[in-house]
Amino acid sequence: MRVTLESGADLGIAHDGDGDRMMAVDGKGRFIPGDKLLVVFARHLAAKEVVTTVDASMVIDEIGFKVTRTPVGDAFISEEIKRGGDFGGEASGSWIFPRSLLCPDGVYAAAQLVAIASQQELANIVDEIPDYPLIRGSIDNRGIELSNFKERLLAMEPVSIDDTDGVRLNFKDGWLLVRISGTEPKIRLTTEARSEARVNQLYESTIRLIREYTEEQGTKR
Repeated sequence: MRVTLESGADLGIAHDGDGDRMMAVDGKGRFIPGDKLLVVFARHLAAKEVVTTVDASMVIDEIGFKVTRTPVGDAFISEEIKRGGDFGGEASGSWIFPRSLLCPDGVYAAAQLVAIASQQELANIVDEIPDYPLIRGSIDNRGIELSNFKERLLAMEPVSIDDTDGVRLNFKDGWLLVRISGTEPKIRLTTEARSEARVNQLYESTIRLIREYTEEQGTKR
């Protein structure tokens, strides 16, 4: 970020080791969140249908795209986009351009972003996209099965739920996702809301419910 700003570059680009992922920094030296980068690409492509993961920001829905959500992981996006969609991606940096390739291509995504930045200042494009407070975190999983814990979550009175991957609770002013990690003995938590107070309340309430449930299960044993 510092190098991008000090060099006066219009953007900075970063890849992972094998180049299938790509993230970026705008001309003001600010990291561009993956959810916003997804919107930048989708708008550039004039996409109507976007495929993304269940943990992606609600701003994607509010922009006006038809959104299909998959379990977390670019393999699920690739599989779903075969059935339809103009663009696919997830906030971790995987971008799929189905007219070119049905799997993530960080180098192609970088070229697309350069083309965008050559037409308009990238920082201005990013600033036009709504920004909601979002928290991603985790807590040690001490034997919780979501199927047994789900009832506790429903006590939070969501407007709707989504069982695509874990349990996502949708509220009028935000959402909460609880998932069992596939790589670590942890419970992944993601929550987003229209205010800092609300996003913190959702996150802290869920942590408290998990700890209370864990303690109860330990007592029963």
